[in-house]
Amino acid sequence: MLGQFAVALGTGGVGKQRQGDAKVPLGEYTLGTPRPSAKFHTFIPVGYPTLLQWRRGYSGGDVGVHGPARGFEHLPSSANTSVDWTLGCIAVGSDVEIDRIAKWVREKRVRRIVIE
Repeated sequence: MLGQFAVALGTGGVGKQRQGDAKVPLGEYTLGTPRPSAKFHTFIPVGYPTLLQWRRGYSGGDVGVHGPARGFEHLPSSANTSVDWTLGCIAVGSDVEIDRIAKWVREKRVRRIVIE
């Protein structure tokens, strides 16, 4: 096992169905290649909505797993995950944590994520 990480979720909770609801989607999704992010250090795209969700009218995009917002990366990890603050993503508390996850995704070629 890679590890366990505290996370911050969307301010709207879970069960995303439309763009702008600030909710984290639930289900199984493709996981993209980690990439640098000016806002979050590293961003790992989550393939929301799926084709089936899209056909059902779900909307939105730019969902991912990422590090803390720039300007807050110097805070302790627990401070970045003590409050749900994202607009529908999953955020870990430190650059070290997202780097560790991104390395694992790249090396193991992880291509799916299940969000429950």
